[in-house]
Amino acid sequence: MSSSLYMAAPAASSGSEGDGRSAGNASDAKKRRRMESNRESARRSRLRKQQHLDDLVKQVAKLQRENEECWRKIGELERMDGAVEAANAVLRAEKERLAARLELLDRMIEIAKLVKGSGISSETKNGAVDGTGLCEVGSSAVKQWQLPRRPSMAVVGSSGRFRF
Repeated sequence: MSSSLYMAAPAASSGSEGDGRSAGNASDAKKRRRMESNRESARRSRLRKQQHLDDLVKQVAKLQRENEECWRKIGELERMDGAVEAANAVLRAEKERLAARLELLDRMIEIAKLVKGSGISSETKNGAVDGTGLCEVGSSAVKQWQLPRRPSMAVVGSSGRFRF
């Protein structure tokens, strides 16, 4: 069975040599056409490969530019974030300062209410009673009730901490 699958090529005919040459020329021509076709196919393949490589090089350059732009934006956003964080810290400190001042003012109001309710005379300097029930007090006493002013806050840039 295997012998029928692999049959040997027929032996050259014992006829004239012209038949052998024409068969040889036909197979040579066929071989040349096949080689030429293979060369052309290889050339097209190399051209496609070169075009693909050129496209990849262009894509790499484009992606590198996009990557650099992204890094530039990240740096810009980080700088902005630092500025916002510093501003937030200043605002938080100001909030705390104002909250402390408000608490002190609330205590002053409570003391004023206690003074009003204690029966202390509410006459003014000229002896008249004002409508509030509170007496007019000299400037030295008022200064005791005033809040001390804090110096403006300085931002220390290098350590990221703030002095008050």
